[in-house]
Amino acid sequence: MNSHFSVPDIEAEALVLVLSLLDIEEVEGSRKGKSREDACLTDEEVAFNFQAENLKASLAELRDRRFALSLDEALQRDAAALNALSLINQGEQDDHLSALALERGDDVPIPTHSQEILFLILYIANDPCSEFGSTMSSNNDITGVVEPDPDEMDKLGESSLPPVECIICGDTVRRSQRFKAPCSHFYCRGCLVNLVEASTRDETLHPVRCCHQPLPAADFLPLLPSDLRSNFQDKSEEFATPPASRIYCPNQTCSEFLGSSSGRRSEVTCTSCGTRVCSACKNRAHLYEDCDENAQTSAVKSLASQMGWQTCPGCHAIVELWQGCYHMTCRCSTQFCYLCAALWKTCDCWQWDDQRLLDDAERRVYNEFGAQEAAARPAIFVDRVYQRMAALEENHECRAHEWVYRSGGGCCEECHDNLWTYLMRCRRCQASVCRRCSVNRL
Repeated sequence: MNSHFSVPDIEAEALVLVLSLLDIEEVEGSRKGKSREDACLTDEEVAFNFQAENLKASLAELRDRRFALSLDEALQRDAAALNALSLINQGEQDDHLSALALERGDDVPIPTHSQEILFLILYIANDPCSEFGSTMSSNNDITGVVEPDPDEMDKLGESSLPPVECIICGDTVRRSQRFKAPCSHFYCRGCLVNLVEASTRDETLHPVRCCHQPLPAADFLPLLPSDLRSNFQDKSEEFATPPASRIYCPNQTCSEFLGSSSGRRSEVTCTSCGTRVCSACKNRAHLYEDCDENAQTSAVKSLASQMGWQTCPGCHAIVELWQGCYHMTCRCSTQFCYLCAALWKTCDCWQWDDQRLLDDAERRVYNEFGAQEAAARPAIFVDRVYQRMAALEENHECRAHEWVYRSGGGCCEECHDNLWTYLMRCRRCQASVCRRCSVNRL
């Protein structure tokens, strides 16, 4: 084959190869069924097979050459834009390293050439007196984030825009493939889909939010697969219904959500299995008979009583305290006392148990200073635990988390997923959680 190719030459030669393969397949097709299955291949058949393999290899090489040629043309055409993007990306990475050094209390490195270029670009873009700045800020973005004008986007193309970083996985993602949350964090499509899917299984993640701000469903629904979109809309209706008013099919092989009881007794028919349900007691329909407590509900209440669990006075969900004080905040936002279920600060119960408080203080000191520090200086570790315990008696609430990276893996204290590289640690309450829980749950 020729060593120098143009696109038309490659396409023409590829067509010749494809036609030759079709000829061979036609000849082989005409011979099928005319010889025994266990018969050896004739010399002619072996030659045809060998020729077909050579043609396929040549066709694959042509396709590779076509791809390489297209890539080379694109690189030559966008060389200036790619160089600019490379400088911007390097500047963003250098800024990130400087921010980490500042967070650790180290000396901030001298700005690199890439950082200076990035600063100059941002300065020009935000300068209202600049021709470029006035053009780029003409869309009047209320968040102050510089976004290109849509008309200029069409002219410059997507390649002229720097990528952004996904808040969850940290991967860089092109702006055309990302979702921007109201808090200005970005999500790649994969992490957004995973978050929405998790919210359909875990009500504590609903509504889908980032930094306590709900994500507009109308903005992210078009980015979801059709089955997940439908499931999310169904779950949104279910989670928007108060837990005490929700009706589920009592057929254990179905358990379909059937809507709200609306505070009145009626019969509801399950659209999935046809079971009729009493909206008052949530049992199977019982015409002309009084309601009885649901057998499953009675069993759960009995188990809760045995295990010392408590019932939320707001939504009647059963909750368990596994660390901290007796001040409980339910997923329905009701705050109550874990001992007596009274609304918070309306009872005379103790606010904590000494052993639980000691366990919580030990957890916080361990998360803050690490296992090596505890093993190396155990006496100091114990002193810190009792100092933290005394501090918790005065102030045990964390009203606003302040997250920092903690190197090394571990188990998320919220979702209990195991992570290998790092966790997020709150500087105030020393909670150790995964990145998702830090922005989407807490």
